[in-house]
Amino acid sequence: MIISSPTYRSTVRSLAEEIPVSDCSVLITGASGMIGSCLADVFAEADRAFDKKITVYAMGRDHEKLRRRLGESARFRLIAQDVSEPITLPGVDYIIHAASNADPRNYALYPVETILTNIMGAKSVLECAGRNNARVMLTSSFEVYGKLDRDEYSETDYGSVDLDLIRSCYPESKRAAEQLFTAYRHEYGVDCVTARLSSVYGPTMQTDDSKAHAQFLRNALAGEDIVLKSKGTQKRTYCYVADAVSALLAVLFKGRSGEAYNVANDRSAATIAEVAGTIAELAGTKVRYDLPDEVESLGFSRPQNCVLRTDKLKSLGWQGRYDLRRGLDETLRILRGE
Repeated sequence: MIISSPTYRSTVRSLAEEIPVSDCSVLITGASGMIGSCLADVFAEADRAFDKKITVYAMGRDHEKLRRRLGESARFRLIAQDVSEPITLPGVDYIIHAASNADPRNYALYPVETILTNIMGAKSVLECAGRNNARVMLTSSFEVYGKLDRDEYSETDYGSVDLDLIRSCYPESKRAAEQLFTAYRHEYGVDCVTARLSSVYGPTMQTDDSKAHAQFLRNALAGEDIVLKSKGTQKRTYCYVADAVSALLAVLFKGRSGEAYNVANDRSAATIAEVAGTIAELAGTKVRYDLPDEVESLGFSRPQNCVLRTDKLKSLGWQGRYDLRRGLDETLRILRGE
């Protein structure tokens, strides 16, 4: 649905001021998703509030879903298309490829579709970028790093992915998509960059998002306690969607061609338990633990920390605005319509 919250509109306007270009067109795939829809709102606001004359092509598989989320504004050209199919759009200057299955539950239900969308979608946007001489950005994931023997990950680190796990369909196909970007740049000279996203959250998340922090936020909005099935000691870098979009704009317009950049806010590194506790405190609810017994816990894997280093992103002049508490508080206020 269209987000009419005054807080959200104010945040979008401040992000729109960061767009340094005008008189151009941008294609956003996955434009009804959490990150794609926020990006679409920001580019449209740059056109509306600052007369940037930016044409926004918003692509998604479901036209009605696009219409419900973005509306019928003349500033959007809604395109209902599977990103895996050839993109024949002419005259595009920038492409942000944000279309991907990013829901853990769907990795298990639709592993084939997850793989093909990531790989064939990357091919489609790269072919379109090549024909239009456009710059194209891939939104990838911290999961491409796989399993490492350290807690902090920089862009040059690479670990292993267990190919026997069905959920590996996501990180392994994201790896393949990144390699395809590298290959198209090397062989065909396509101008491309990659952004490796951390755990992003915010008011534009999908209502059926099965990630833990999304479930915590839904619990908070319903006035329910948060139930943890583990001690929640796994530490990750989280990023509020407004900071993620700001970072993506920095990578798109300032990133070096062929390079990958971690997208995260190092002031938002936290354990799952800390995320749950912060949300519960903001909502006036509690965190309850439903821990497995000693025998059951023997079957659990050891939680792996994943804290993304942001030195490379910061070298572009980017600075995050939202620590974890502020981002979660704004998320809840927007979802309440404030």
